[in-house]
Amino acid sequence: MTNRVLLFNKFLFSKWIACRLVSDHMSVRYGLRFSYPISILFVTFGILTQSQFVLICTAIIAFLGIKLPLHPFDYVYNYAIATGFGKEKIPGRGSELQVSSTISVLFHLIVLGLLVGNVPINYLLLASIYLMSSIFFIVVLLRKKSL
Repeated sequence: MTNRVLLFNKFLFSKWIACRLVSDHMSVRYGLRFSYPISILFVTFGILTQSQFVLICTAIIAFLGIKLPLHPFDYVYNYAIATGFGKEKIPGRGSELQVSSTISVLFHLIVLGLLVGNVPINYLLLASIYLMSSIFFIVVLLRKKSL
């Protein structure tokens, strides 16, 4: 059992080193393949339906994006899509992943606080602002040359 734990730790550490070598620009490009669109759709759906369950699940996924070398949806992409359809796997993600995941967790906590506190706001407008700001920041990151 301890050999498996040691192998897993060695794999995780080597993956972490590889992720640190990926530029933020490439990290955004890798995220656009699968994890960002799926995350944005789930969060927008959770806000529109005011579903605490969906928002808690996406907050946990975002938190794992802070702690793991790859975003959880990147693992799904590498296992299902890249392997199944012969696409290139995502080798790693840069520090951009931790920053965007931290912002996502904070946003989730604020929205969940609004929902739990029964604060009367326009959730359609909130979802629209979230969607537009996500697209805006992705475009800004992709257009920067010196990431």
